[in-house]
Amino acid sequence: MIRNYLILTLRNLSKRKIYSFINISGLAIGIAACLVIWKYVEFELSYDKFHTHADNIYRATFTEYGKNWKEDWSAEFGYGLGPALINEIPEIKNFVRIHPMYGDAALISLENQHAAQGNFLEKNIYFVDSTFLSVFTYDVVKGDASNGLARPSSAVITETIANRYFGNADPIGKTLHVRTKDWVNGDFTVTAVIQNVPRNSHLQFDILLSMHDLLQIGYYREAGSDWTANNFITYVEMSKNTDAKSLDAKTKRFMDKHVGTEPLGVKLSYQPLREINYSPDLDNTNGHLSTLYFFILISIFILFIAWINYVNLSTARATERAKEVGVKKAIGVLKSQLVTQFMLESLLINFVSIVLAVGLAIVLLPVLNNIIANEILFDFSSPLLWAILLGLFAIGSLISGIYPAMVLSSFKTTDAFKGNPGKVGRGLGLRKTLVVFQFTASLLLIAGTFIIYRQMDFMVKHDKGLNMNQMLIVTGPQYIEGETGHQRILSFKNELLKLSSVGNVTSSGAIPGGGYSFTTGMEIAGKGPKNSFRESIHVVWVDTDFIKTYGLQIASGSAWDSNRASAMESVFINEAALNRLGFGTAEQALHEKIIIGGEARFSIQGVLRNFHWNSLKSEYVPMLFRPQEANYKLFSIQLHSNIHESVEQVQRIYKGYFPGNPFEYYFLDDFFNSQYKDEEQFERIFSMFSILAIVIACLGLWGLASFTTAQRLKEISIRKVLGATVTNIIYLLSGQFVRLLLISSIIALPILLYAGNTWIDHFAFRIDITADLFIIPLMVLVVIALGTVSIQILRGAHTNPAKVLRSE
Repeated sequence: MIRNYLILTLRNLSKRKIYSFINISGLAIGIAACLVIWKYVEFELSYDKFHTHADNIYRATFTEYGKNWKEDWSAEFGYGLGPALINEIPEIKNFVRIHPMYGDAALISLENQHAAQGNFLEKNIYFVDSTFLSVFTYDVVKGDASNGLARPSSAVITETIANRYFGNADPIGKTLHVRTKDWVNGDFTVTAVIQNVPRNSHLQFDILLSMHDLLQIGYYREAGSDWTANNFITYVEMSKNTDAKSLDAKTKRFMDKHVGTEPLGVKLSYQPLREINYSPDLDNTNGHLSTLYFFILISIFILFIAWINYVNLSTARATERAKEVGVKKAIGVLKSQLVTQFMLESLLINFVSIVLAVGLAIVLLPVLNNIIANEILFDFSSPLLWAILLGLFAIGSLISGIYPAMVLSSFKTTDAFKGNPGKVGRGLGLRKTLVVFQFTASLLLIAGTFIIYRQMDFMVKHDKGLNMNQMLIVTGPQYIEGETGHQRILSFKNELLKLSSVGNVTSSGAIPGGGYSFTTGMEIAGKGPKNSFRESIHVVWVDTDFIKTYGLQIASGSAWDSNRASAMESVFINEAALNRLGFGTAEQALHEKIIIGGEARFSIQGVLRNFHWNSLKSEYVPMLFRPQEANYKLFSIQLHSNIHESVEQVQRIYKGYFPGNPFEYYFLDDFFNSQYKDEEQFERIFSMFSILAIVIACLGLWGLASFTTAQRLKEISIRKVLGATVTNIIYLLSGQFVRLLLISSIIALPILLYAGNTWIDHFAFRIDITADLFIIPLMVLVVIALGTVSIQILRGAHTNPAKVLRSE
């Protein structure tokens, strides 16, 4: 019996090749998209799961409160936090502090190889406590992991670094010479080699250096710096079954003791390790959980659109198969047997679709990998993958097959022979509902893509309040031989200014989009107790040409005069810092004294208009610019023309003044816009799957229009004989689709307003949801839909009436 069913199924599929192709290809594309999205979501949710104690590891995070404001203070705090926590809160069994290079780089060479040969700039370097490899789990290839960072001047490296510097030689016990601008300089002994850090880790590093050496530099040996030098990220390992309420109470008492309670203070929270990657609240994160929800929703839309195509075409073709059902019933075939036959057709179509979907997903996955700059692969040995495929097959067969099977098997024999199966007409309402769902989903996806594009375009083109056009950024030297660094930097700047293609040159400790020199507490001199820091401020070291080079607008005060010694004791703040300090107007703040870092007092030289130092995703933050005559971390060079030639000239001058230092450069606008990498990735993925969804919907529309036109050929022919034009026929047959489109637009509008505003609200500076963001996508969908159905309608409208009516 099953063999007969299979033969009949194959005959029906081959007899109706077009509809079989539409059903199978539509389901295959839908399932493939679903599989690719699942792999992406699975990868994003797998971050940091590989650590043995992942469920018990937390990152310390901080929210700072003032009188009339609240600010998320990221995860950076003083280095005194970790030791104090483990001593005072019993639930904390271990801690580790991490100090990244913060956009800096280290010049590394092998022992006794300090010249240019063998020098490499390494950026992914962390200074960490000796407990790092105890709290976090990384596979050790060589050496002693448990005590690898316990001794001063020790280093743990990845396999990539080991191969780069030592090749096939054993690196254990070998020495790396490390030179940095702001942190440490010296020889570090390799004590262990670990496997390369997995891509699904939010901590990405190549070299780990001992925290002991970092804490010996002068800045971190100053009194009070353990609580005010907010450059350290602290992770803690909790005891199992820790009581959250008890821990919160102890943590509050801890912060009251060490930081103070007035006016409102700083709140310490613990962020689970496995949530860090998709947290929307902190700076050092990669993605948002809401983004993953969007993609899951898209996969559901795509899958349902594909299933809807099957249901629509199967029920629409009911009249074509009515006589087949009538004959079978007349010779005694039972309803259950008919249901079995039609369900078997659905099972076979879904099975073939699954097989094709896997192949298509394998083709699509490299496209996704290219977008996310990662490598995700299907693991066909994974039980979960086979369970998902089996689930999609079973659910898809049931959803797409049960209704058509029940409709087709329920025809009355007499009605079927008359060619008037009544239930098809009653199923027309369901088909229209399903088409409305398809249109609504397609419209939401098109409009969503349009909104994302508009927001991205707005952020890239919006006036940042500073000059980034053709701004060349050159990484400063890591070491300078001969003359003092100060003199060499000034000479280098003066030489650059002699170039006709160079406008202005400035040096600084950070650049827009690249973080800060450091973050610390600030207060107005003479107000509040000593060491009572409730306002945080981001500090950037700059030379006196910085404001002129970047074209920053001065709200009050005057630019620094480098010829006056007192200029080095004055600072500029931005309007966000002005509001935070509560000075009133920009003029009232002039020459006021502020204290930063607990000791240093500075006079306010001027106030800068707010400008976008960071991306438009965040609000303006309080900033302070401290002057120094020369800073050799980063050079900003304003170019006028001949970009390629100018870069070569700058490189030649750089090599002359800083021999042995690699020349690294980039342009500020590209660097600044890299802050939107996650959003650009989201836009590209969203667009890709939106296109797939629309393709599936168009396949269904094309098949439905083809069948509808075929069913109404006699009516079309009679109308043409009576004088109807092709335009009249097109208007008649396309009108039903236009009405369904209008209904879909009414349904989609409130959903789009809610979803669009929800996504855009993640950005501090955002576009408004205007009418064109809905009307233009609607017009696009109308063109796509009518273009799809018009092909079939035109074919029917141009059919010769004589051929259709000759048998009547």
